[in-house]
Amino acid sequence: MRYDLAIEGGTLVSGTGLEKQNLYIQEGVVANVTTDRLEARQHCDASGLWVLPGMIDGHVHFQDPGDSSREDFVSGSSAAAVGGVTTVIEHTHSHPVRNTRFLQEKIAHLENRSLVDYGLGAHVWPEDIPQVEELWRAGLQFFKIFTCNTHGVPAILAGRMLQLFQSLARFDGLCLVHCEDEFITADNEASLRKLGRKDYGILSQWRSQEAEQVAANTVVLLARLTGAPTIIAHISHPEVLDIVARGRQEGARLWAESCPHYFYLSEEDILKHGPYRKCTPPVRSKAQAEELWQRLAGSEITHISSDHAPSTLAQKAEGEEDMWEGHFGLPGVQTTLSMLLNAVNTGRCSLERVVQLVAETPAQLYRLWPKKGNLQPGADADIVLVDMKGKQTLSNDTMLSRSAWTPYDGVKVQGFPVATYVRGQLVASEGKVVAKPGTGRFLPGPGFEEKG
Repeated sequence: MRYDLAIEGGTLVSGTGLEKQNLYIQEGVVANVTTDRLEARQHCDASGLWVLPGMIDGHVHFQDPGDSSREDFVSGSSAAAVGGVTTVIEHTHSHPVRNTRFLQEKIAHLENRSLVDYGLGAHVWPEDIPQVEELWRAGLQFFKIFTCNTHGVPAILAGRMLQLFQSLARFDGLCLVHCEDEFITADNEASLRKLGRKDYGILSQWRSQEAEQVAANTVVLLARLTGAPTIIAHISHPEVLDIVARGRQEGARLWAESCPHYFYLSEEDILKHGPYRKCTPPVRSKAQAEELWQRLAGSEITHISSDHAPSTLAQKAEGEEDMWEGHFGLPGVQTTLSMLLNAVNTGRCSLERVVQLVAETPAQLYRLWPKKGNLQPGADADIVLVDMKGKQTLSNDTMLSRSAWTPYDGVKVQGFPVATYVRGQLVASEGKVVAKPGTGRFLPGPGFEEKG
């Protein structure tokens, strides 16, 4: 047999080990994994490189349609492809999916706009709860809720959250929860504004670690009581990991997501850079970031996402004189995998653990497994070739996001993606996009029911 593509000479990485093997791709699918050399129409020499399943980034905001000043699917998926991400799950608050009509319009709008495969999530308003099952059947991957009023999306408080979780448990729908308690954050804000504060130090006091912990406790309790599968999003603090771990021990179906900025950045960065490091929950102290690093090798953190939420530097600059005014969010879809590969080289975790965090667990969580998240025969040929010995300096100049900057500008890393394949098609090579938008396909969620 003559295969479409051979990737030969590299070291294949899974969550359980590393092995020198060759990959053979046919019609976009991994067809053979062997030490033998077989015939193929096209050969890629991966000697000296590590061959990983592509990253699945389950938490990105491309704002398309909605706010193209910050991002769109072409620019966002281009950044993803160069960053070694082969699948994203996107949800946006600027033009939120709140009913099946909006979802169908968005799916139609995004056709031929993505370099990578993609699923979609939806924000839930309190009044939207009765129609969540209809949305699930229409193809969503998850429902996103806030426990505090954020980005113009109203909070889902405990009573409504109980109703939502009871509904989700009936049809096994997945919920992604932003945990910051509405009453604590609102009270903190009122107190700080009364004092006339608008300095960079307000962020950590306003969106306090206590607010995150209290909200997480409520969410975990309701998840345990109802059985609803639930992700605690962008965990910033080790105590929240403890809350999730206790809930899992008590039988709750919980996943703990975190993001690179909670490991690499700290409150000192907020005080120095102000709105350019403004996200929520905020990054915490250096000691708490260090404890997150210590937890990374274990099982408490189930997966890593970017929470890619870009704004332009001009939009961020609105908060230079008044921190209340700065846009929330950090770009990250292009840099997340590189920051984790660098962590391998600095002894923070193993390469196998990285594959678990960014490929295997997300594929299983979003029920894309076994088609995604691995390189075994039958899986989609979503592949990233990684140079673990090479070094580079991250730069605003190389960021493909429409926001055109990174909080890691000037940071030197060792280990980075050099080539990305989506279903066997090369989409990015040496930091450049080499395919056209439309390579990526829409991935309906597990509850999808096609209308006859």
